[in-house]
Amino acid sequence: MAEGVAAGNSRGTGEGYWLSGFTALCLGQFLAHQTALTFSALIPILNHEWRLTASQAGLVLGIFQLGQMTGYVLVGFLLDRVPSKPIMVWSAALVGGGDFLFALVARDFATGLALRLLEGLLLGGLYLPALKYIAETIPDDRRGRAAGIYIAAVVSAYALPLVYIDSLTPHVGWRATMAASGILESAGALIIAGRLPNAPRRDASGGGGFSRYVGDVLRNARARRVILAYAAHNWELFGMWGWMTPFMVASLTAQGNGTVQALAWGGAFAAAVIGVGGSVGAVMGGRLSDLLGRARAASLMLGASFVCSLAFGWLLHAPPSLLVGVGVLYGITALGDSPSYSVSLMEVVAPRSLGGAFSLFMLLGWAATVVAPAVFGVTLDLVKATHASPTVPWAVAFGVLALGPVVALVALAPLRAGVRRKAPGQGTGPASASR
Repeated sequence: MAEGVAAGNSRGTGEGYWLSGFTALCLGQFLAHQTALTFSALIPILNHEWRLTASQAGLVLGIFQLGQMTGYVLVGFLLDRVPSKPIMVWSAALVGGGDFLFALVARDFATGLALRLLEGLLLGGLYLPALKYIAETIPDDRRGRAAGIYIAAVVSAYALPLVYIDSLTPHVGWRATMAASGILESAGALIIAGRLPNAPRRDASGGGGFSRYVGDVLRNARARRVILAYAAHNWELFGMWGWMTPFMVASLTAQGNGTVQALAWGGAFAAAVIGVGGSVGAVMGGRLSDLLGRARAASLMLGASFVCSLAFGWLLHAPPSLLVGVGVLYGITALGDSPSYSVSLMEVVAPRSLGGAFSLFMLLGWAATVVAPAVFGVTLDLVKATHASPTVPWAVAFGVLALGPVVALVALAPLRAGVRRKAPGQGTGPASASR
């Protein structure tokens, strides 16, 4: 198979070049990703205003992921032909416009569903171009850390609205706070446009159209296993992320807090779990993947997050300090395996087909994010209808997410074995794909 992506990617790019570009990339993407969990933060409010059931709220969360998945697939194949930067600029600008539109037009379940589908589609132009940019500009031995730091920036963007939306909405209304998200996303587009250097242009190697993807990706056993593990990882992660704020608010409400206080503190607690836990997990996981190998680092995180999924829902009535402490650990472990998957794919797929490989990566990976929040919501409704205890429905719904780590661990098993068999000093590339 062809050499790993960006072998020799330091050619013509010094330390200052990739570092300044990477900083602009992370800042611009942080601002542009504000919309990702805004609806999750609004669920406790819109449940009342729009009379949403848990199943309907789960569908809105899922439809947003469906839009993202569609955008990822379209953009992934485009990346093998078009530079990353203009795609990111246009996507960030349009996402900002989408939040303004949601603030102006959304009024019920149907309009919310349609507009979140649109926003998800627009957001799909941000993540994969950034990964391709990293593959083209970051030296091989720093790519795991770079992917971890980038993912931490995106996760922080997911978490920040959980704080300001739930804190500001009782005072200025949810429409004004959604418009504020649109302003931040527009600023992200300006930073990417003005501060991000263009990646070095690379000639496409080889032709063959779609047939090259069959050989480079579909017949690549290691790539298939990485993609399956990523999909299973997303099942747990996005089910947990999507329902973390409602769970925190439900926990505080069950312990006697008023609506305004539960919303504000519930959003802050969820932000700590997703933002602090996820950011630490992404950076730690990226570093561990450079040190221990991709599959081993991912498996370490998967084992811990499996236990967290089984236990977390039982903490509905736990003291806030215990709830947040275990939640942050959950956030660390549920995201800590993420850098291993994207970097592994960079290493096992030929550069000419990386964009298409990322499309399949996101198609299957994001399919899980479409289904998981909806399954969580349906499970919550079904168990609530048959069980009087308020804790059991949450425990069962979070327990369903534990299926993800099980599938991912099975998928990665041959790659972990490959690490043990690898000869000392073996270089980066397809031969070291099991790193």
